[in-house]
Amino acid sequence: MPISIQTILRELTKIPHRGTATPNETEAVRLLQTYLSTMGASVRKEPFQTPKTYATIIYWLTGGLLIGLALLPVTGVAIGLVWYFVWLTWLYFNWRYSFIVKFPAQHTAYNIIGHWPASGAVESRQKVILMAHYDTAPISWLYGPKQQANFRSSLIISLSLTLLAGVAALAEVAGAGLPYIIYLRYTLMVYFVGQAIIVTAGYWLKGYANGANDNATGVAAVLATADRLRQTNLPNLDIEVVLTSAAEVGMVGAYYYVEAHKRKWNRAQMMAINFDTLGAGKLTVVEKTGTLETIHYQNEPTRLARQLLATDDFRDRAQVGQWHTADFDSIWFVRNKIPVLALCALDTDGQMPRIHQPNDTLDHIDLAPIDAAIDLAEVVVMQWITASNA
Repeated sequence: MPISIQTILRELTKIPHRGTATPNETEAVRLLQTYLSTMGASVRKEPFQTPKTYATIIYWLTGGLLIGLALLPVTGVAIGLVWYFVWLTWLYFNWRYSFIVKFPAQHTAYNIIGHWPASGAVESRQKVILMAHYDTAPISWLYGPKQQANFRSSLIISLSLTLLAGVAALAEVAGAGLPYIIYLRYTLMVYFVGQAIIVTAGYWLKGYANGANDNATGVAAVLATADRLRQTNLPNLDIEVVLTSAAEVGMVGAYYYVEAHKRKWNRAQMMAINFDTLGAGKLTVVEKTGTLETIHYQNEPTRLARQLLATDDFRDRAQVGQWHTADFDSIWFVRNKIPVLALCALDTDGQMPRIHQPNDTLDHIDLAPIDAAIDLAEVVVMQWITASNA
Protein backbone atom coordinates (compact mmCIF):
# COMPACT_ATOMS: atom_id res chain seq x y z
CA MET A 1 0.00 0.00 0.00
CA PRO A 2 1.43 3.45 -0.93
CA ILE A 3 2.53 5.76 1.83
CA SER A 4 -0.23 8.22 2.83
CA ILE A 5 1.01 11.82 2.90
CA GLN A 6 -2.03 12.88 4.90
CA THR A 7 -1.38 10.24 7.55
CA ILE A 8 2.27 11.19 7.93
CA LEU A 9 1.38 14.87 8.26
CA ARG A 10 -1.36 14.16 10.76
CA GLU A 11 0.81 11.96 12.97
CA LEU A 12 3.82 14.30 12.90
CA THR A 13 1.74 17.38 13.71
CA LYS A 14 -0.02 15.63 16.58
CA ILE A 15 3.29 16.10 18.39
CA PRO A 16 3.16 19.71 19.71
CA HIS A 17 6.58 20.46 18.22
CA ARG A 18 9.77 18.65 17.25
CA GLY A 19 12.35 20.93 18.83
CA THR A 20 15.94 19.69 18.63
CA ALA A 21 17.08 17.54 21.57
CA THR A 22 13.70 17.75 23.33
CA PRO A 23 11.43 14.89 24.48
CA ASN A 24 9.14 15.75 21.56
CA GLU A 25 12.01 15.14 19.15
CA THR A 26 12.47 11.71 20.74
CA GLU A 27 8.82 10.94 20.06
CA ALA A 28 9.20 12.06 16.44
CA VAL A 29 12.30 9.88 16.04
CA ARG A 30 10.37 6.80 17.19
CA LEU A 31 7.54 7.58 14.78
CA LEU A 32 9.83 8.08 11.79
CA GLN A 33 11.86 4.97 12.58
CA THR A 34 8.62 3.00 12.58
CA TYR A 35 7.65 4.37 9.16
CA LEU A 36 11.02 3.50 7.66
CA SER A 37 11.04 0.01 9.17
CA THR A 38 7.53 -0.65 7.87
CA MET A 39 8.74 0.35 4.41
CA GLY A 40 11.46 -2.29 4.59
CA ALA A 41 14.46 -0.03 5.16
CA SER A 42 17.36 -0.80 7.43
CA VAL A 43 17.18 2.00 9.99
CA ARG A 44 19.78 3.63 12.18
CA LYS A 45 20.20 6.78 14.27
CA GLU A 46 23.32 8.89 13.97
CA PRO A 47 23.89 11.03 17.10
CA PHE A 48 25.65 14.37 17.10
CA GLN A 49 26.15 17.24 19.52
CA THR A 50 24.44 20.57 19.00
CA PRO A 51 22.90 23.55 20.81
CA LYS A 52 19.13 23.16 21.20
CA THR A 53 18.26 26.39 19.38
CA TYR A 54 19.90 29.26 17.57
CA ALA A 55 19.23 31.36 20.71
CA THR A 56 22.29 29.77 22.32
CA ILE A 57 24.40 30.72 19.32
CA ILE A 58 23.05 34.29 19.21
CA TYR A 59 23.89 34.76 22.89
CA TRP A 60 27.42 33.43 22.47
CA LEU A 61 28.10 35.58 19.42
CA THR A 62 26.64 38.67 21.05
CA GLY A 63 28.17 38.03 24.46
CA GLY A 64 31.65 37.39 23.09
CA LEU A 65 31.52 40.54 20.98
CA LEU A 66 30.23 42.63 23.90
CA ILE A 67 32.90 41.36 26.29
CA GLY A 68 35.63 42.15 23.78
CA LEU A 69 34.29 45.66 23.17
CA ALA A 70 33.83 46.29 26.90
CA LEU A 71 37.44 45.27 27.63
CA LEU A 72 39.00 47.56 25.03
CA PRO A 73 39.61 50.44 27.48
CA VAL A 74 41.32 47.96 29.83
CA THR A 75 43.59 46.14 27.40
CA GLY A 76 44.29 46.34 23.70
CA VAL A 77 44.52 42.54 23.66
CA ALA A 78 40.71 42.53 23.66
CA ILE A 79 40.81 43.44 20.00
CA GLY A 80 41.67 39.81 19.29
CA LEU A 81 38.53 38.68 21.09
CA VAL A 82 36.41 41.18 19.14
CA TRP A 83 37.71 39.99 15.79
CA TYR A 84 37.38 36.32 16.76
CA PHE A 85 33.66 36.77 17.32
CA VAL A 86 33.31 38.97 14.24
CA TRP A 87 34.79 36.09 12.23
CA LEU A 88 32.54 33.46 13.86
CA THR A 89 29.52 35.64 13.13
CA TRP A 90 30.45 36.12 9.48
CA LEU A 91 30.91 32.39 8.99
CA TYR A 92 27.68 31.44 10.72
CA PHE A 93 25.43 33.92 8.90
CA ASN A 94 27.00 33.22 5.53
CA TRP A 95 26.05 29.58 6.09
CA ARG A 96 29.56 28.21 6.49
CA TYR A 97 30.79 26.03 9.31
CA SER A 98 31.46 28.16 12.39
CA PHE A 99 33.03 26.77 15.55
CA ILE A 100 30.35 28.64 17.49
CA VAL A 101 28.10 25.57 17.04
CA LYS A 102 30.52 23.72 19.36
CA PHE A 103 30.14 26.20 22.24
CA PRO A 104 28.19 25.14 25.36
CA ALA A 105 25.56 24.03 26.04
CA GLN A 106 25.68 20.92 23.87
CA HIS A 107 22.90 18.34 23.61
CA THR A 108 22.51 15.05 21.75
CA ALA A 109 20.28 15.07 18.68
CA TYR A 110 19.81 12.44 15.99
CA ASN A 111 19.77 12.12 12.25
CA ILE A 112 17.57 9.22 11.15
CA ILE A 113 18.81 7.13 8.25
CA GLY A 114 16.75 4.64 6.23
CA HIS A 115 18.57 2.55 3.64
CA TRP A 116 17.52 0.27 0.79
CA PRO A 117 20.84 -1.04 -0.58
CA ALA A 118 21.30 -1.87 -4.24
CA SER A 119 21.66 -5.53 -5.11
CA GLY A 120 23.67 -5.04 -8.31
CA ALA A 121 27.42 -4.97 -8.76
CA VAL A 122 29.19 -2.37 -6.64
CA GLU A 123 30.76 -0.60 -9.60
CA SER A 124 27.37 -0.04 -11.27
CA ARG A 125 25.41 1.15 -8.23
CA GLN A 126 23.81 4.58 -8.31
CA LYS A 127 23.07 6.25 -4.99
CA VAL A 128 20.12 8.58 -4.38
CA ILE A 129 19.84 10.47 -1.09
CA LEU A 130 16.40 11.84 -0.21
CA MET A 131 16.54 14.24 2.71
CA ALA A 132 14.48 16.61 4.82
CA HIS A 133 14.81 18.03 8.32
CA TYR A 134 12.20 16.93 10.82
CA ASP A 135 12.95 19.41 13.64
CA THR A 136 10.82 22.52 14.16
CA ALA A 137 11.82 26.12 14.69
CA PRO A 138 11.40 28.50 17.61
CA ILE A 139 8.73 31.15 17.09
CA SER A 140 10.28 34.31 15.65
CA TRP A 141 8.79 37.61 14.52
CA LEU A 142 11.67 37.89 12.03
CA TYR A 143 9.83 35.40 9.80
CA GLY A 144 6.59 37.34 9.52
CA PRO A 145 5.58 38.36 5.96
CA LYS A 146 7.09 41.86 6.11
CA GLN A 147 10.21 40.68 7.89
CA GLN A 148 10.76 37.79 5.47
CA ALA A 149 10.77 40.21 2.56
CA ASN A 150 13.59 42.21 4.18
CA PHE A 151 15.39 39.35 5.94
CA ARG A 152 18.45 39.27 3.71
CA SER A 153 18.85 43.07 3.79
CA SER A 154 18.49 43.13 7.57
CA LEU A 155 21.05 40.36 7.94
CA ILE A 156 23.53 42.14 5.67
CA ILE A 157 23.10 45.33 7.72
CA SER A 158 23.73 43.42 10.94
CA LEU A 159 26.81 41.75 9.49
CA SER A 160 28.08 45.12 8.30
CA LEU A 161 27.63 46.60 11.77
CA THR A 162 29.49 43.61 13.24
CA LEU A 163 32.35 44.33 10.87
CA LEU A 164 32.15 48.02 11.80
CA ALA A 165 32.55 47.03 15.45
CA GLY A 166 35.81 45.28 14.58
CA VAL A 167 37.07 48.29 12.63
CA ALA A 168 36.04 50.65 15.44
CA ALA A 169 37.94 48.49 17.92
CA LEU A 170 41.08 48.80 15.80
CA ALA A 171 40.65 52.56 15.54
CA GLU A 172 40.14 53.00 19.29
CA VAL A 173 43.23 50.98 20.18
CA ALA A 174 45.19 53.06 17.67
CA GLY A 175 43.83 56.26 19.24
CA ALA A 176 42.12 57.39 16.02
CA GLY A 177 38.87 59.34 15.97
CA LEU A 178 38.62 59.86 19.72
CA PRO A 179 36.29 60.50 21.48
CA TYR A 180 33.73 59.79 18.71
CA ILE A 181 34.96 56.26 18.13
CA ILE A 182 34.21 55.55 21.80
CA TYR A 183 30.65 56.83 21.36
CA LEU A 184 30.32 54.56 18.31
CA ARG A 185 31.51 51.58 20.32
CA TYR A 186 28.88 52.14 22.99
CA THR A 187 26.17 52.68 20.39
CA LEU A 188 27.04 49.40 18.69
CA MET A 189 27.02 47.58 22.02
CA VAL A 190 23.50 48.81 22.73
CA TYR A 191 22.45 47.77 19.20
CA PHE A 192 23.81 44.23 19.62
CA VAL A 193 22.01 43.78 22.96
CA GLY A 194 18.73 44.96 21.45
CA GLN A 195 19.18 42.74 18.41
CA ALA A 196 19.76 39.64 20.54
CA ILE A 197 16.62 40.36 22.55
CA ILE A 198 14.47 40.88 19.45
CA VAL A 199 15.77 37.80 17.64
CA THR A 200 15.14 35.41 20.55
CA ALA A 201 12.12 36.94 22.30
CA GLY A 202 9.61 34.85 20.32
CA TYR A 203 11.20 31.65 21.54
CA TRP A 204 11.11 32.62 25.21
CA LEU A 205 7.55 33.95 24.99
CA LYS A 206 5.92 31.36 22.73
CA GLY A 207 8.25 28.39 22.36
CA TYR A 208 8.33 26.35 19.17
CA ALA A 209 6.19 26.30 16.06
CA ASN A 210 4.21 23.14 15.38
CA GLY A 211 6.06 22.85 12.07
CA ALA A 212 3.38 21.46 9.76
CA ASN A 213 4.75 23.30 6.73
CA ASP A 214 8.31 23.61 8.05
CA ASN A 215 9.01 20.77 7.77
CA ALA A 216 6.53 17.92 8.23
CA THR A 217 5.70 18.45 4.54
CA GLY A 218 9.29 17.77 3.51
CA VAL A 219 9.43 14.62 5.61
CA ALA A 220 6.18 13.36 4.06
CA ALA A 221 7.53 14.05 0.56
CA VAL A 222 10.77 12.18 1.31
CA LEU A 223 8.97 9.08 2.57
CA ALA A 224 6.50 9.06 -0.34
CA THR A 225 9.28 9.51 -2.91
CA ALA A 226 11.35 6.73 -1.33
CA ASP A 227 8.30 4.48 -1.35
CA ARG A 228 7.85 5.00 -5.08
CA LEU A 229 11.50 4.51 -5.94
CA ARG A 230 11.94 1.35 -3.88
CA GLN A 231 9.01 -0.21 -5.73
CA THR A 232 10.79 0.21 -9.08
CA ASN A 233 13.03 -2.68 -7.97
CA LEU A 234 15.97 -1.38 -9.97
CA PRO A 235 18.91 -3.59 -8.94
CA ASN A 236 21.51 -0.85 -9.18
CA LEU A 237 19.54 1.81 -7.32
CA ASP A 238 20.79 2.49 -3.78
CA ILE A 239 18.24 4.60 -1.87
CA GLU A 240 19.02 6.42 1.35
CA VAL A 241 16.55 8.52 3.32
CA VAL A 242 18.16 11.11 5.61
CA LEU A 243 15.93 12.91 8.10
CA THR A 244 18.02 15.52 9.87
CA SER A 245 17.70 17.38 13.13
CA ALA A 246 19.06 20.80 14.16
CA ALA A 247 18.41 22.35 10.76
CA GLU A 248 16.80 25.23 12.64
CA VAL A 249 19.99 25.68 14.68
CA GLY A 250 21.98 26.31 11.52
CA MET A 251 21.77 23.17 9.33
CA VAL A 252 23.90 21.41 11.95
CA GLY A 253 22.56 17.87 11.52
CA ALA A 254 23.05 17.95 7.76
CA TYR A 255 26.59 19.28 8.22
CA TYR A 256 27.55 16.34 10.44
CA TYR A 257 25.88 13.86 8.10
CA VAL A 258 27.81 15.10 5.06
CA GLU A 259 31.10 15.28 6.99
CA ALA A 260 30.65 11.73 8.26
CA HIS A 261 29.98 10.16 4.87
CA LYS A 262 31.36 12.29 2.03
CA ARG A 263 34.74 10.56 1.86
CA LYS A 264 33.19 7.23 0.91
CA TRP A 265 30.79 8.59 -1.71
CA ASN A 266 31.40 8.20 -5.43
CA ARG A 267 30.19 11.63 -6.56
CA ALA A 268 30.01 10.55 -10.19
CA GLN A 269 27.37 7.96 -9.25
CA MET A 270 25.24 9.79 -6.71
CA MET A 271 22.73 12.59 -6.35
CA ALA A 272 20.66 14.07 -3.53
CA ILE A 273 17.28 15.78 -3.29
CA ASN A 274 16.39 18.04 -0.36
CA PHE A 275 12.71 18.68 0.43
CA ASP A 276 11.94 21.68 2.62
CA THR A 277 8.68 23.50 3.40
CA LEU A 278 6.35 22.33 0.64
CA GLY A 279 2.90 23.03 2.05
CA ALA A 280 2.00 26.51 0.76
CA GLY A 281 2.64 28.23 -2.55
CA LYS A 282 4.08 26.76 -5.74
CA LEU A 283 6.72 24.07 -5.98
CA THR A 284 10.06 25.77 -6.59
CA VAL A 285 13.32 24.42 -7.97
CA VAL A 286 15.92 26.42 -6.06
CA GLU A 287 18.65 27.96 -8.20
CA LYS A 288 20.22 30.42 -5.73
CA THR A 289 20.50 30.95 -1.99
CA GLY A 290 22.95 32.79 0.29
CA THR A 291 23.40 36.01 2.24
CA LEU A 292 26.43 38.06 1.14
CA GLU A 293 27.80 35.07 -0.72
CA THR A 294 25.49 33.70 -3.43
CA ILE A 295 25.15 29.92 -3.52
CA HIS A 296 24.44 28.58 -7.03
CA TYR A 297 22.76 25.24 -7.68
CA GLN A 298 24.51 24.27 -10.91
CA ASN A 299 24.46 20.50 -11.19
CA GLU A 300 22.86 17.69 -13.15
CA PRO A 301 19.78 17.03 -10.94
CA THR A 302 18.91 20.74 -10.96
CA ARG A 303 19.44 20.92 -14.74
CA LEU A 304 17.11 17.95 -15.26
CA ALA A 305 14.47 19.51 -13.00
CA ARG A 306 14.61 22.81 -14.88
CA GLN A 307 14.15 20.99 -18.17
CA LEU A 308 11.11 19.19 -16.80
CA LEU A 309 9.48 22.50 -15.84
CA ALA A 310 9.08 23.20 -19.55
CA THR A 311 7.00 20.03 -20.08
CA ASP A 312 3.22 19.74 -19.91
CA ASP A 313 3.44 17.66 -16.72
CA PHE A 314 5.11 20.40 -14.68
CA ARG A 315 4.77 23.73 -16.54
CA ASP A 316 1.85 24.89 -14.38
CA ARG A 317 2.85 23.05 -11.22
CA ALA A 318 6.38 24.30 -10.55
CA GLN A 319 8.76 27.21 -11.03
CA VAL A 320 12.40 28.19 -10.65
CA GLY A 321 13.22 30.51 -7.75
CA GLN A 322 15.62 31.82 -5.14
CA TRP A 323 15.60 31.77 -1.33
CA HIS A 324 17.78 34.13 0.67
CA THR A 325 16.08 33.86 4.07
CA ALA A 326 18.41 31.51 5.95
CA ASP A 327 19.29 28.41 3.87
CA PHE A 328 18.70 24.70 3.32
CA ASP A 329 20.39 21.50 4.50
CA SER A 330 21.46 21.02 0.88
CA ILE A 331 24.03 23.83 1.24
CA TRP A 332 26.62 21.37 2.56
CA PHE A 333 26.22 19.28 -0.59
CA VAL A 334 26.73 22.36 -2.77
CA ARG A 335 29.82 23.39 -0.81
CA ASN A 336 31.25 19.90 -1.26
CA LYS A 337 30.38 19.83 -4.98
CA ILE A 338 27.96 16.94 -4.56
CA PRO A 339 25.01 17.00 -7.04
CA VAL A 340 21.86 18.10 -5.20
CA LEU A 341 18.40 19.32 -6.12
CA ALA A 342 16.70 21.61 -3.57
CA LEU A 343 12.90 21.78 -3.62
CA CYS A 344 10.63 24.08 -1.61
CA ALA A 345 7.35 25.95 -2.15
CA LEU A 346 7.14 29.74 -2.43
CA ASP A 347 4.13 32.02 -2.74
CA THR A 348 3.73 34.83 -5.27
CA ASP A 349 5.89 37.11 -3.10
CA GLY A 350 8.70 34.56 -3.01
CA GLN A 351 8.04 33.76 0.64
CA MET A 352 7.25 30.68 2.72
CA PRO A 353 3.96 31.43 4.47
CA ARG A 354 3.69 30.96 8.22
CA ILE A 355 7.14 29.46 8.85
CA HIS A 356 8.44 29.96 12.42
CA GLN A 357 4.98 31.25 13.33
CA PRO A 358 2.31 29.95 15.76
CA ASN A 359 -0.07 29.29 12.83
CA ASP A 360 2.25 26.86 11.03
CA THR A 361 -0.33 24.13 11.57
CA LEU A 362 -1.91 21.31 9.61
CA ASP A 363 -5.11 23.19 8.73
CA HIS A 364 -3.10 25.58 6.52
CA ILE A 365 -1.38 22.88 4.44
CA ASP A 366 -1.95 22.63 0.68
CA LEU A 367 -1.15 19.14 -0.63
CA ALA A 368 -0.70 20.24 -4.26
CA PRO A 369 2.96 21.40 -4.04
CA ILE A 370 3.83 18.29 -2.00
CA ASP A 371 2.39 16.04 -4.70
CA ALA A 372 4.22 18.03 -7.37
CA ALA A 373 7.52 17.67 -5.47
CA ILE A 374 7.12 13.90 -5.22
CA ASP A 375 6.26 13.60 -8.93
CA LEU A 376 9.15 15.84 -9.99
CA ALA A 377 11.66 14.09 -7.74
CA GLU A 378 10.67 10.69 -9.09
CA VAL A 379 11.03 11.75 -12.72
CA VAL A 380 14.36 13.50 -12.07
CA VAL A 381 15.77 10.35 -10.47
CA MET A 382 14.55 8.11 -13.30
CA GLN A 383 15.96 10.44 -15.96
CA TRP A 384 19.25 10.69 -14.09
CA ILE A 385 19.50 6.89 -13.95
CA THR A 386 18.71 6.60 -17.65
CA ALA A 387 21.29 9.24 -18.59
CA SER A 388 23.92 7.63 -16.35
CA ASN A 389 23.39 4.25 -18.00
CA ALA A 390 23.39 5.60 -21.55
